[in-house]
Amino acid sequence: ILDEIDAALDKANTKKIVELLRKYSKNSQFVVISHNDITIQAADCVYGVSMEDGESKIVAIRMPES
Repeated sequence: ILDEIDAALDKANTKKIVELLRKYSKNSQFVVISHNDITIQAADCVYGVSMEDGESKIVAIRMPES
């Protein structure tokens, strides 16, 4: 589980982290918590949580393969 490891990074270094995760995800599974659009776009599946009428709603999106 990686919690906002890209929060303080610029785009170039975020791309390096994304490539590292791709490399190791062939044999491992990662849960990454992020608000970074570059990291999110690289994911296989994205889960979002929002509040609706005082109740948490979970949305799952399967990202298209690039």
